[in-house]
Amino acid sequence: MKHDKKQEFKSSGVLTLLGLVGFSATIIASPWNQSTQDVQTKAALQKAEVVGYQVVQIYREATKVSSAPKVSSGGRLPASVAPVSDSLDSLRETGTMGTDPWGQPYHYRVLPNAERSSNIRIVVWSSGPNSKVESKELENEDQKIVGQPSFGGDDVGVVLSMSQN
Repeated sequence: MKHDKKQEFKSSGVLTLLGLVGFSATIIASPWNQSTQDVQTKAALQKAEVVGYQVVQIYREATKVSSAPKVSSGGRLPASVAPVSDSLDSLRETGTMGTDPWGQPYHYRVLPNAERSSNIRIVVWSSGPNSKVESKELENEDQKIVGQPSFGGDDVGVVLSMSQN
């Protein structure tokens, strides 16, 4: 007669099995999680461009109003034309506009024009999933940005250069 071995259910076997299942799930879920973050980052970059174009359009409209012909003393301007002093002075060179995929506002900054051309240079960025600005150049509004800004950490953004006309 053959002796049948009784199979025992040991806790070490269960822990090994759970470890293998957890490891397999981590390997499978990691690319999926990364692709979700990539999709959000791409969406943030695309929307940053749109926000940049909107800010540039605001500046274009303001320069058109400011270049309107001045009326001699005693004359009147149409109601739709703002006085020259109010149009460009009230525009901020830095600010926020819209929201990124993580629910935080996009930041923008109009860069000084070193070449004295008629182009507007603007940088638009998102602070990313952690909602902290990690780009040292962009953190301080008083600091001058020379050249192309570098985005640090998980910050994403674009630099646009467009004609004012």
